[in-house]
Amino acid sequence: MAEVVGGSTPRTERPEYWEDGIHYFATPKDLARLATPVLLDTERKITDAGLSQISSGLLPAGTVLLSSRAPIGYLAIAEVPVAVNQGFIAMKPRQGVSNLFLLRWAYASHEGIVSHANGSTFLEISKSNFRLIPVITPDNAVMKAFDDLSGSLYRKVINAERESRTLAALRDSLLPKLISGELRVKDAERFLKERGL
Repeated sequence: MAEVVGGSTPRTERPEYWEDGIHYFATPKDLARLATPVLLDTERKITDAGLSQISSGLLPAGTVLLSSRAPIGYLAIAEVPVAVNQGFIAMKPRQGVSNLFLLRWAYASHEGIVSHANGSTFLEISKSNFRLIPVITPDNAVMKAFDDLSGSLYRKVINAERESRTLAALRDSLLPKLISGELRVKDAERFLKERGL
């Protein structure tokens, strides 16, 4: 149903991998702070040189990300192309497979996924153990119907998440100016009206 890949972390002491990075680089920490399973941004970004150090490369938007350790089970769909560190199992859906189906399957199969994990310090599920987990695959008509129904709802979640980020950024830029007196309420209203907000 999906090509399952992992990631790695380019050496952090090499500034050419990190400084002025342009590619999103996800760690489980990025998923831990999400209110919805939508990855639109990451805390860190890497350069082309850094990206060349990750064998899975830049994963396409639509990839389902599952944290594979500490803890197992953070989930999101990458809505931007993203590289990932070694704390992930990334599922790139095959043709005709809904990434939303994979996301819901992973939520529902959490206990089964964890049961395939091992480790003495903390549990981790390897890609090879993950690939052994059975999945009941719906036929094409059911998969399409599921994707059509859930896709419209998921797009609303994405739009709400983007709008929330925009409003938070506006608040963060306007509030200090309003409090300091640099900007007055009438000026702020005009600012928002000029931008169609």
